[in-house]
Amino acid sequence: MAEYSIISADSHVIEPPDIWEKWLPKKFVDRAPKLVKDEAGGDAWSFGKDSAPEPLGLVTVTGYGYDKFSWVGAGYSNIEPGCYIGKDRLRQLDFDGVQAEVIYPPQRTMRHFIQKKEKDPEFHQAGLEAYHRWVLEDFCGADVKRLKAVKQIPHLGIDKAVAELRDGKKRGFAAGTISAWPSGNAGISKADDPFWAAAQELEMPISMHISLASYQSQLPPSSTSRSIRGLASGQFQQMPLIILDMIFDGIFDRFPNLKLIASETGIGWVPFFMEQMDDRYWRNRKWAGVTLKRLPSEYVKRNWYFGIIRDFYGIRNRHDVGVDKILFSTDFPHHINDYPLTRRVVDEMMGGVSAEERHMMVYDNAARLFGLPRNGAKR
Repeated sequence: MAEYSIISADSHVIEPPDIWEKWLPKKFVDRAPKLVKDEAGGDAWSFGKDSAPEPLGLVTVTGYGYDKFSWVGAGYSNIEPGCYIGKDRLRQLDFDGVQAEVIYPPQRTMRHFIQKKEKDPEFHQAGLEAYHRWVLEDFCGADVKRLKAVKQIPHLGIDKAVAELRDGKKRGFAAGTISAWPSGNAGISKADDPFWAAAQELEMPISMHISLASYQSQLPPSSTSRSIRGLASGQFQQMPLIILDMIFDGIFDRFPNLKLIASETGIGWVPFFMEQMDDRYWRNRKWAGVTLKRLPSEYVKRNWYFGIIRDFYGIRNRHDVGVDKILFSTDFPHHINDYPLTRRVVDEMMGGVSAEERHMMVYDNAARLFGLPRNGAKR
């Protein structure tokens, strides 16, 4: 395998079993997610009587073959400690040939707190802050130059979203991630503009991890939905709609230096999407009364970054996306990751790519975007 520097622009953590007891204010601990056993004796997070427990299963898959993947059976006694202990993660990064990671929040437990925003905004904020303190002070504290966290922006209105983004910049988060429009409105609107303005001013990238809540359909927790979820992991279906809405709302004319990340969506679809978007805009702009300063594709190439994991087709068409906007990710420890064979995956996917372009996609683009050291080797 070739030797070169790698940054994973999208990796994950599993909450340690005692996170809520240690980091959440005591008055909220009884309402926090609870660990229970799944049907195979593994661990699962329970969020109360209104939803089925979520097993660790497929979000803790590291170092074994696809034929051993299972929705249930994984527990803290048998998963890699690097899933939730920073110093052990560093050991695994070294073994896998990865220099640094950008760490995204665990969406299942984050969702538990986010869904309480109307009934109890204090609980909502406390849960997110408990995670943020743990990931910054404990997990990433193992080596802040190699482990950079992404901050989950709360759903508590535009003023709180802006304040939390500014707080995130101050505390050293690599980016902010949103799972709904910052204003709290169901659809995109100019009420979101103070957030985009702050992100541009702070030079803080804003990520959308696969999609936003208002663009997603909810699947019931049945065995059928498990197979659908497995096939749809890393889906990109909603992202074109989000990008389209943002472009035609004029956000990128108002905030030309805004940096957005479509994380875990791949890039194979992007050239076709840009081509079709330009064509429809040019045909319909007059009767539809839509005026943009640029072609839609130009905003995509200027303002958007895209996360890839395994995307052979996308890499073959990388120049139509923009080599400087592609971010390689491992997705560790979720079941899309290929630990400890990340270097082999990069070799296979980028075998015909020049050393300079490969270095951009697997290291330098992420280093530049997230403020990591730009001293990776080009070989």
